[in-house]
Amino acid sequence: MGLAILIDIRITIQGEPDTAPITRIFQFHNNTDYVILENSIKTIKNKISKKMRININETLNIYLNYIINQLQLHKKSNEIISNLSKLLSPDQVMIGVPESLRKINFKIIAEKKQKLNITITEPISTTSYILSP
Repeated sequence: MGLAILIDIRITIQGEPDTAPITRIFQFHNNTDYVILENSIKTIKNKISKKMRININETLNIYLNYIINQLQLHKKSNEIISNLSKLLSPDQVMIGVPESLRKINFKIIAEKKQKLNITITEPISTTSYILSP
């Protein structure tokens, strides 16, 4: 990763309509925080390369890493949103992950109190599931 920026991210996920939202808070205040995320991402990508499916927390880490990288490149939120949905496909995540991530909201507070709100709706398609008889 490049130059570390101080950043706090609150991720709120909404799954099925009858479930309560879940919130995760991530704080990156020094280079060590970024190294930990980077190592986690390497492990997750290794699992994907071996055709292993990833869980909801690993999926959130993929999205989190992507957003942080895009912010460091000064990308606009609409560009981040449009590309985020292309990162993972249903066959790369465990069953139930797409349904659990129907709506994801990232509330980001970066250096100098810059705030950004990114909301993604159904980043992983749920329509390609095939039910066995």
